[in-house]
Amino acid sequence: MTAVHLGTFDAERWWRPPDLATLPAAGGGDAAGSMDELLAGFCSPGDLLVTRRPVAPVLVDGLAAVGITFSGHSIEASETVESALLADSASQDLLRRHPEFHPYAVLPDTVRLDWTDELPAASAVAEVNSKSWSNSLALELGLPGTGTVVRSVDELTAAVDGTVVVKDPYGVSGRAMLEVATPGVLRAVVRTLSRRNRPIELLVQPKFEKRLDFSGHLAVFRDGSWEFLGVQAMNNRGFRHIGSAPASGELLDLVERTGYVDVLGSVAKAVSAAGYWGPVGVDSMVLADGTVVPILEINARRSLGLLSLRLERRMPGFRLWQLELRIPEGRGIDDVVAALPGVGSEVVVLSGSGLAPPGGRVYLGLVCPSAEVPRLQDEVVVALAAAGLAPKGVVDAA
Repeated sequence: MTAVHLGTFDAERWWRPPDLATLPAAGGGDAAGSMDELLAGFCSPGDLLVTRRPVAPVLVDGLAAVGITFSGHSIEASETVESALLADSASQDLLRRHPEFHPYAVLPDTVRLDWTDELPAASAVAEVNSKSWSNSLALELGLPGTGTVVRSVDELTAAVDGTVVVKDPYGVSGRAMLEVATPGVLRAVVRTLSRRNRPIELLVQPKFEKRLDFSGHLAVFRDGSWEFLGVQAMNNRGFRHIGSAPASGELLDLVERTGYVDVLGSVAKAVSAAGYWGPVGVDSMVLADGTVVPILEINARRSLGLLSLRLERRMPGFRLWQLELRIPEGRGIDDVVAALPGVGSEVVVLSGSGLAPPGGRVYLGLVCPSAEVPRLQDEVVVALAAAGLAPKGVVDAA
């Protein structure tokens, strides 16, 4: 059966209670608005992909060359994609020609749009996506790496012991997350929160000395059963995710030896009891001393780690790599694709239809053995720079 794929990235923004006080770093950003074309990676032939802007033909052709095909439909959306579709009956008719619905995340608008009666309640989805909820679950399970949920500036001050990370319960990919390493930073945070005079809910966690980040992925079904899908190594720059890659032998050995999959089973049981079913990604970490922190965050939605895992099944060796590019006047995604070496074999361009001056984000897939990644990344960077499309910031391997 064919399916519809669509969604609003930065879903946490729509789950977050609007009256909660925000951290000083809790700025927005429009990068997530152009990420929905990444959902093409979940499509099978005959599926419909709905995006905010048309997927560039050069991307459609490149994806088809590696066996990813779909029908495209775009709709302008000032808020959620789902709300725009709810206001357009012709688009809804198009969606309903497909019996299955696979959204990126379940928002209140997603449930209102659903024609399949296969989605959980949005309130249950919002609950299990909160970092406060996942921290409570980790405490209940007696796992390492838990923090303290605080609900006042006095509780926040009392919870800070040494260098900590303060997280908004619905922050995502490094946004709304602050490292507090000095009394001065803590005073600034307290001052900001006090001025906002709003309810406070924050998670305070130790700043861990990590060896590596990774994510575990599972599918939870409506009847409470579940399936372990696999793990992916994560590459973060600061607190922000910039890539995922196949698990190393070391990581697979840790997963096997530490009972990590059993913990995911407990996550599945808990989210199911809370009324959720669907894809789940669990952010995890291995500390410098070898301790596995199995639950840092629970993402009860699709994720970039799940996308990378799915594409690794199609293209062994696949790894996801995000670049921020400088774009000169008159240039765009066509120029990026034309500049890249190995397109269609070692390099897959997954996004970037909206690239425009002065710059923007593009996601690439690198398909090669691990030992070849540095070589391929160097070739990509050199080729882009030669074409005047230089990547910004540090270039890290996924």
